[in-house]
Amino acid sequence: MLLEDQHCQRFFWMDDDESQRSVYVVQVMTFGACCSPSTAQHVKNTNAKKFEQDYPDAVDAIIKRHYVDDMLVSTETKEEAVKLAQDVKKIHEHAGFEIRNWISNSAMVQATSKGAATEEKNLNIGEEATTEKVLGMWWNTSNDCFTYKLSSRYDEALLSGSRRPTKREVLRTLMMIYDPLGFIAHLLMFLKVLLQEIWRTSVGWDDPIEDLQFEKWLKWLAVFPDMRLVEVPRCYRSLTSVEAEVEMHTFVDASENGFAAVVYLRFREGNVIECALAGAKTRVAPLKFLSIPRSELQAALLGVRLADTILASLSIKIYKRYFWTDSKDVLCWLASDHRRYSQFVAFRVSEILESTDVNEWRWVPTKQNVADEGTKRTRVPDFSSDSRWFRGPDFLKEDEHGWPVTPSFKKSTDEEIRTHLLIHAM
Repeated sequence: MLLEDQHCQRFFWMDDDESQRSVYVVQVMTFGACCSPSTAQHVKNTNAKKFEQDYPDAVDAIIKRHYVDDMLVSTETKEEAVKLAQDVKKIHEHAGFEIRNWISNSAMVQATSKGAATEEKNLNIGEEATTEKVLGMWWNTSNDCFTYKLSSRYDEALLSGSRRPTKREVLRTLMMIYDPLGFIAHLLMFLKVLLQEIWRTSVGWDDPIEDLQFEKWLKWLAVFPDMRLVEVPRCYRSLTSVEAEVEMHTFVDASENGFAAVVYLRFREGNVIECALAGAKTRVAPLKFLSIPRSELQAALLGVRLADTILASLSIKIYKRYFWTDSKDVLCWLASDHRRYSQFVAFRVSEILESTDVNEWRWVPTKQNVADEGTKRTRVPDFSSDSRWFRGPDFLKEDEHGWPVTPSFKKSTDEEIRTHLLIHAM
């Protein structure tokens, strides 16, 4: 800390004897102060910008790929990863920051980057690799996949179904499953809807749930252990190169229970096509009933917001975007003058058209709409890596001429047309 900055943290100290008064200043940065995170980020970024010309990739990683004191970054080759790690470490050392505890899915990168602190942690690579926690997500460095684990804090009697949960325990179970990217959103959606049903019964927070909700709770428990089988590849592609054309496909769907949006990245290079799940989002429907067309519009808006968020976080260039819905009403509203409709429809259509073009929207049959798995419990969730939830619908593996064809329709429901009142004075 600079000498002139030390007086920003000045303390007046007085002993029991009021005649003994002293003034102290803190000579190092205080950990835990309200300003500490902001100050640390400012110092980190300011120091990195000094090396922008010599180490542009390392500076970009420090400014954009750091979360407080953690760094998450990916490179195309092992050599690039080693160089990046060395450059980042060199830049941080210039400001007195010691970066350590490197984790990689490559044994060579791990061996080159590790330091004394890493050796103490005994991070293994290869066949003996263990699953490491990275910003709350479990990452298996051996197969380079994200996975899920059951917390040791779970009540075995509760999850075995031998004890009826309270409303508080259902909420606690839902909140203990950390899924920021929505990889298992189709599993958690069922519990969200169940929690809303429990809320409608007006049962107390510490009272056991009613019989009907307890039956649904047992159905969810039968599927819940399969969550440990989930393995989502960290890398979006394995067959194509950086030269592949990348498309973003967003599927949206709604039901009386809630809304769902799923985003996939489609890579195409020559005759090779592969798809990867980029993220998903689900929301329960509001307590006040919404019509299905309005719910479908809410799902479309949710999909646009999710796609914009993912697009802003990606470092790869998206060649084209597609938005898929099985609602003909939504497509009619998007293609017509939204000022003709009620405020509910007009405002949401306006926001959707601010971020997307009408030509980006397409119709998909309900049976081929992947987002349908996040809104309906008509089938048991498939957690295998080859399921369509994780790999996208089958038609995305085909050329565009094999995709669903949008039928011709021009009229939507008349319920949302704004009423015009004409008064004639006699």
